[in-house]
Amino acid sequence: MFVAAEDYADRGLRLDERLIERPAATFFMTASGSAPDAGVSDGDLLVVDRGETPGPGRVVVAVVAGELVVRRLAAGWREDDGLELWGVVRWIVRAP
Repeated sequence: MFVAAEDYADRGLRLDERLIERPAATFFMTASGSAPDAGVSDGDLLVVDRGETPGPGRVVVAVVAGELVVRRLAAGWREDDGLELWGVVRWIVRAP
């Protein structure tokens, strides 16, 4: 339950302050198609950080055959696996 305090100062909700850690390295993308293994559905808004460190289990945007695709990195993934990573998905925003 959420209760408003009397002394609460409403300063508005600024999503950029909550979702973006590195503004110069952050991009917004809209998913075209779905990537079930990554939890991404068609039309989702992806907040992608090119400065974030990728690692196993992370959802990433990668370049495959000249196209950007969304994938979840496998448990045994290593940086020398030859996958060209574009950025790490920090947030997935989905319409209700």
